[in-house]
Amino acid sequence: MRNPEKAEEKLKILFLDQGRQVLPFLKSCHQKGHEVIIVCNTRLSEGYFSRYASRRLLWPSYIKNRQQFEDTLLEYLRNNKIDITISVGDISSEILSANKKIISEYTRIINPDFPVFIQAADKLNLMNYCMQKGFPCPRTYYLDASTISRIDSLLSFPVIVKPTRGVGAVGLHKFNEKSELERHAPSLIDQYGDLIIQEFIPPDGGPQYQAEAFLDEKGKMKVCLIIEKPRYFPVSGGTSTANVTICQPVISNIAQELLEGLNWKGAADIDLIFDPRDGMFKILEINPRVTAGIKIGFAAGIDFADLHLKLAMGEEIPSVEQYKTGIYCRNLFLDLLWYFYSGRQMRKETRPSFYRFFGKDVVYQLFSIDDPMPPMGFFLNMVRKYSKQSSLKAKFHK
Repeated sequence: MRNPEKAEEKLKILFLDQGRQVLPFLKSCHQKGHEVIIVCNTRLSEGYFSRYASRRLLWPSYIKNRQQFEDTLLEYLRNNKIDITISVGDISSEILSANKKIISEYTRIINPDFPVFIQAADKLNLMNYCMQKGFPCPRTYYLDASTISRIDSLLSFPVIVKPTRGVGAVGLHKFNEKSELERHAPSLIDQYGDLIIQEFIPPDGGPQYQAEAFLDEKGKMKVCLIIEKPRYFPVSGGTSTANVTICQPVISNIAQELLEGLNWKGAADIDLIFDPRDGMFKILEINPRVTAGIKIGFAAGIDFADLHLKLAMGEEIPSVEQYKTGIYCRNLFLDLLWYFYSGRQMRKETRPSFYRFFGKDVVYQLFSIDDPMPPMGFFLNMVRKYSKQSSLKAKFHK
């Protein structure tokens, strides 16, 4: 491993993810003069199509062939001088955290130690921690036969069931009655493994929220960007299709107390929902990396790529007290799906307006004038991904 002293020096940086969240990282690092290498499992991806990648590596998928990916990563690091390796996805972040000791012999990474990582990333572990420490969150239980038999004394229907580990809304199901839960639970456990069951928070509280935080080496929160999520797809709850930066000190305080208590470091993305029954913001989960729509943070004036580099190089992380609010960031492909699947009243009431396509504060997760090709990679990847009927059903029928 080379020993450059500062993040301003020309660095060789390896990115392990190909999705849309990597795009502003590639651009920022490229513009600073660094050599940017991106790992992809297919040429049909946003990252592969970006003009800001210095080199593109085709490796096995860490989703389908995790062990092969890990072996390829270690071999590459042993044979190439990489100053910093950065993960912006769930599985890649887990790989770096779980293999932190050996990987750190060859490159710098900022991922937390694995016990800390798994405490936050596993939804059951996190909910148990929150309930024990008094953080606001939905009542949550491990889903098994014993829980189902006692469900009437634990929760009221409807309830939410989802995997303890997962990405986005994959595996999330809502059940309105016990018989329905009893009928479907065994097949869901077979399909997704360990599941949790939670109280359902009524949607009339409005949009959900994200706290996009960054903590220094000592576990002190230096950045907390608050994002409102007015729309998502599937419409009943899923991946956000539109995001807006806001100021919400209550959420910032919750994020700081939670993450510092966990001794987290680096990037963390906390999902929350407002519960109209008691007027509280409640923690849903922690994603152990930046949000997929992190471009909104860059547009708000926070260079998350630079924060990653500074932490990796052992430099002081500057506190960010202010950022631009009102930045409206859209995933246009998913937002169009939201439009076609939402009702007329929902389209009329949504804010910001669906029809607001242009303006100085409007940005798109995938498209940039200076990097126009990633949307093509995204589209081709979606065609490939959802060409199977089973994938379509999983996405469109919640």
